[in-house]
Amino acid sequence: MADAASPLRPLRIAIIGDRGIPARYSGFSTLVEELAVGLVRSHSMDVTVYCRNQYYEARPPAWQGVRCRYLPAPGGKSFESIIHSNLALWDAAFRRFDLVFVVDPGNGPFILPLRALGVPVVIHTDGLGWQRRKWNDLQQTYYKWSEWVSARLATWLVTDSRAMQAYYDREYGADSTYIPYGGAVGEAPDIDALAHYGVTPGAYYLVVARMEPENNVDHIIREYRASGVTKPLIVVGSVPYDSAYARAVAAEHDGQVRCVGGVFDSAALNALYRHCAAYLHGHEVGGTNPSLLRAMHWGAPCVPIDVIFHRENVGPDNVYFSKDDGALATILRDLDPDPLRRAALGRAAQAHAAAHFRWDAVIDGYAGLFRQLVALKASGRRPTGALIGETYRPDLLAPAKVA
Repeated sequence: MADAASPLRPLRIAIIGDRGIPARYSGFSTLVEELAVGLVRSHSMDVTVYCRNQYYEARPPAWQGVRCRYLPAPGGKSFESIIHSNLALWDAAFRRFDLVFVVDPGNGPFILPLRALGVPVVIHTDGLGWQRRKWNDLQQTYYKWSEWVSARLATWLVTDSRAMQAYYDREYGADSTYIPYGGAVGEAPDIDALAHYGVTPGAYYLVVARMEPENNVDHIIREYRASGVTKPLIVVGSVPYDSAYARAVAAEHDGQVRCVGGVFDSAALNALYRHCAAYLHGHEVGGTNPSLLRAMHWGAPCVPIDVIFHRENVGPDNVYFSKDDGALATILRDLDPDPLRRAALGRAAQAHAAAHFRWDAVIDGYAGLFRQLVALKASGRRPTGALIGETYRPDLLAPAKVA
């Protein structure tokens, strides 16, 4: 069992459920990296991140002050995450952590060893993962059930959007703490990188997405072609496994639609965000999406699909597209000859990101939440919404600089 935290030593935190650090592939990876490093640097916590062996040829014991523990993750795209998280949770049960932070409610059913030992476990709910079209009926049923289990087994939940916070309250009667992501990721944009993709500032449209059906890249490409605009469409993204959907998107590559795969140089990717004519965002399964926040941070005019999560994050006055045939094509035809309107959309998105989606506030929010939960455990009290309160307060920090 974890010892009661002492004021004479730092809190010992484990983070489990993603590929590890440095960040690999997903928005969760970015959260894990930013949070782990921030808790060490800004809050003097002792943080361990569990990493999946196959993603790291070099396996140093620590990275930027964060301890790294490597475990195998067999099972392919369907079982890799569950197997690795299960191994990590059992391992963590014997390492005397003060608190364990688990990303993805799909891992919720495996936290029993930690809960039996009295270790506080916080689960990040992500979005509506059971709606992902890549899952078969059995997998969708499992992920929906795992939400219910997580709501009951976890010490506490974190939701990354107000809409997801309301969803867990409505569906499961579960309190949670709202903490989103930050928009600033990686290095400053390198405008020279645009030449590699054969584009110039303001003269291309952009999609950045994992190549999975619920991100609607195929729909965006069809609407782009139907619009008749002449600026090329740069499609960034991949998946780390064989996928018929990813192959179908890649087959769209030609002079107008340029499928460039993953872009892992942050300065190059940030340049693509910053200088696009508009960023087209089709993610629809819920929660706050880090790619959208990153586009907002760099001032991209954002055109997201019309779901409640994106309206929450970009604001009610932005432009959104539905999945009706011709809806996005019409928006593109309207925006393409109007650079002043596109610039205004970009400025508004950037200002909103600077005010509401900040890593310093995210890290402070998690640190405050973790300390409260450890203190409540030591006092023998159960956490409630009234006791925890709001921990994410960007309004209390100095104004962020606009990138």
